[in-house]
Amino acid sequence: MRARGAQVTTLALSGAPWDQIVSAARKDPAIDLIVLGTHGRTGLARLLMGSTAEQVVRKASCPVLTVKTPIPEMTLGQTA
Repeated sequence: MRARGAQVTTLALSGAPWDQIVSAARKDPAIDLIVLGTHGRTGLARLLMGSTAEQVVRKASCPVLTVKTPIPEMTLGQTA
């Protein structure tokens, strides 16, 4: 996919997500930016589930752009 001169590559890999993302970026010198979404979990949820985005940001060999997933609007009385 090309948009305004930017080349975008999508990969489907198996294994620990953060490790596969970081490894792919290290193997391919053409990868100069990693863009990934984040759920914005905090507290106990983040502690129990870990954070793929955090691991990628810490260990990637190139810049990482994280995009927070918007929270859907809820009506009064609903729970997440």
